[in-house]
Amino acid sequence: MDTRDIESELLGFLSREVFAPEVNLAPETDLVSSGFDSMSLVRVLLFIETKYGFWIPESEITSETLRDARSLAGTVARLLDES
Repeated sequence: MDTRDIESELLGFLSREVFAPEVNLAPETDLVSSGFDSMSLVRVLLFIETKYGFWIPESEITSETLRDARSLAGTVARLLDES
């Protein structure tokens, strides 16, 4: 699956289900400074598991991975390619 497609789906999910409507998200928006927290992480992990069929391993959940939607999409795409 293309990283840009994953990025788009993640941004849509984050906009609808995680962040307040007034938060303008772009692929490079810093998630943590925008209000991303541990509950947000759980919601995103569940979305990824439901949408892509796998759970991101704990070793992959880093500040770099969660920096922004683009980094997260890159990690998801790489893990999909490896499976």
